[in-house]
Amino acid sequence: MKKVLKILSFTVISLVLVAAIIFGLFYFKVLKAPNFIAYIPVVGSLLIDDDEKITVEQTELEKVKEENARLKNTITAKQEEIRELQNQISEMEKEQKIAEDKADELAAEIAKLNEEILSLKTSNGDKKAAYKDMAGYFTEMKSQDAADILSRLKDEDIIGIINEMSKDVAAEMLQKMDRNKAAALTQKMLVTN
Repeated sequence: MKKVLKILSFTVISLVLVAAIIFGLFYFKVLKAPNFIAYIPVVGSLLIDDDEKITVEQTELEKVKEENARLKNTITAKQEEIRELQNQISEMEKEQKIAEDKADELAAEIAKLNEEILSLKTSNGDKKAAYKDMAGYFTEMKSQDAADILSRLKDEDIIGIINEMSKDVAAEMLQKMDRNKAAALTQKMLVTN
């Protein structure tokens, strides 16, 4: 037990002696004290002069200012990038609007041409055969496009074409149409039948 106590006291005395030597080297400016020592209460004020504390604080302040300037530049660059992206979005929205308008024009033209085909076929002969042909065309199209074009025709022509379609295709066409238009057509079909 005495032996352990002797070793322990020798170790403590050695550590205190080493700490005192390091403190002395810093205190007499043989070695430069690291910057973090300035923040240790009592020891910092003994080892680092006020001038050195100011220099450390100025260095840190300069680092903060540089970081602030760098962040401001980053923010400015990001804001410019956002403006460019917003301009691109605006251009794409304009292009989309133009494309939608063109699609509406083409759908109206297709509806007009379909009416002309119907009127030509009906003027030349059998209206039922014309409806049957048109029903075949509309059955082959995508149901949404066919419903859109169908809804632009006259109600009597729509009813004639739908009557020539199979029930499931006709139901799908009516489902894809505007609800009010589909309801009006259904009501007219009940009266017609």
